[in-house]
Amino acid sequence: MTGPGRSGGRAVLETLLAWGVRRVFTCPGSTEAAFLDATLDHPDFEVVLTPHESIAVSAADGYARVTGEPAVAYLHTHVGLANGLGHLNAARLARSPVVVLNGLKPTLLQSHQGFTCIPDTGRLAEPYVRSQWQSLRTEEIPEDLNRAFRLALTEPAGPTWVGLSQDLMNGTCTTPVPDPGRFRPRARTAPDPDLVREAAGLLASAASPLLVAGAEVARHGAVGELIALAERLGVPVVNEDRRTYERPGFPTSHPNYAGLYAANRPMVRDSDVIVFAGCRCFTEFEVPRGSDVPEGARTVHIHSDAAEIGNIYGVDVGIVADERLALSALLAGLPEGDLAARAGRVAEARAEYEADPGPLPPETEGVENVAAVAAALAEQVGENTTVVGDATTTGAILLRRLPQDPPHQYYTTSSGSLGWAMGAALGIKLGRPEREVVAVLGDGAFQFGPQGLWVAARYQIPVTYVVINNESYAAVAAALRRYGGTAVERGDFPGKDLSGIDVSALARGYGVFGQRIHSAGELGEAMAKARAQQGPALIEIMTDPDYLGP
Repeated sequence: MTGPGRSGGRAVLETLLAWGVRRVFTCPGSTEAAFLDATLDHPDFEVVLTPHESIAVSAADGYARVTGEPAVAYLHTHVGLANGLGHLNAARLARSPVVVLNGLKPTLLQSHQGFTCIPDTGRLAEPYVRSQWQSLRTEEIPEDLNRAFRLALTEPAGPTWVGLSQDLMNGTCTTPVPDPGRFRPRARTAPDPDLVREAAGLLASAASPLLVAGAEVARHGAVGELIALAERLGVPVVNEDRRTYERPGFPTSHPNYAGLYAANRPMVRDSDVIVFAGCRCFTEFEVPRGSDVPEGARTVHIHSDAAEIGNIYGVDVGIVADERLALSALLAGLPEGDLAARAGRVAEARAEYEADPGPLPPETEGVENVAAVAAALAEQVGENTTVVGDATTTGAILLRRLPQDPPHQYYTTSSGSLGWAMGAALGIKLGRPEREVVAVLGDGAFQFGPQGLWVAARYQIPVTYVVINNESYAAVAAALRRYGGTAVERGDFPGKDLSGIDVSALARGYGVFGQRIHSAGELGEAMAKARAQQGPALIEIMTDPDYLGP
């Protein structure tokens, strides 16, 4: 795919097309002119314009997560890159193959530190990407992009960054586009047979084993293997700790499912062998008061990224491998005989899980309870519904009550970058157009990405946003509560009050159908109205401003 005398911008587009990329999420400026001009000759290529870079990055992340294919976010100079870094971190944690193209000012201006120029822009992206490289010659652009796509897909997968200066993009490129078929990674790491035998022996002899499902199980298509292992052993399975939860690795509808991993749960404390499959062990939110692994428990950690194994806690058996291959080998390596005789442990674990309702907010007269909202939402989630979660205060309640069956029923982020769902939901819907997509956000998270509503309206992407509005940054007040100082004594929490915003009116201002409700009982009718729209919709439900979370 060469074009004699074609511009660097056209070479970029040809490389994207060769890799099967048919859309780009962008908030462009002057440095992207050559690329944007080239797209006019390819009407089948979609330029998805976003009014803010955070939406471009999160939309690309959502698309890449549900398709497993590279998605492109095209940003403008270091100022645009800086706006997208928070959600680029979310893509990093989810090992999402997002390729960030970054338009830069001409090299002469860069050397003079001209307008929107800083030394070595790629260093901004470096902590969040697998590779960062600024193209040095127009003739090398196809190869540089090809390398970025290859590395984004190579395990451990993750985002990559390529800087493209304006003079190179305007220059002439005669270099052919490399054939992606010869560079697309197809390798999977097989487990060490000796380690598999050791792990199988631990499981076979354990009195009270436990399986923990991480996001990588779903990403690598290993859910079926984990289900088969759980049923063969007759053991309970929990999804990974809430602090690292990105997507379910085990279906919540399965009878062996027993909730989320937490070190203080009785069933976790009583386990003598724990298999962490595709989990990050662990992400600490505050200084830990104790170990996240029960004392005396033998541990097996399976992960495709060797750096994750033994990251904080030592393990007895660490298996670096593709989770699907490792779980298949582990299942095949179990000894013959009735290993499911421990079915009583499944029943006990399930009973413990069902007896614990999870966080229960106090009932307050005149305001809606978020647990009731979560229950009402659960009734609206069908097999074909994908929920995109971004609600800090109510996150634990939603995870306890909403169904989450892999691979596509639930997505969230553990990055702490608020507003991620506003763009991610759009990318997920574009990647899986056959699914209903419902994004559930807190009002605080919504404020970090309302520009996503413009994108939804502009391209008529039928996503339903449900904003749980407690008119506060409750997480800030919760931190002050944990601190236990003057704020608690006075009942006055600086940085909490977020009242006075009519989210549904904002939605209508962006051209999106919006409605405000005050009761969980109204949600069913509101969802019916949202589903009747040809395009996007937003439902705002008012809840207790004094509830600070569990």
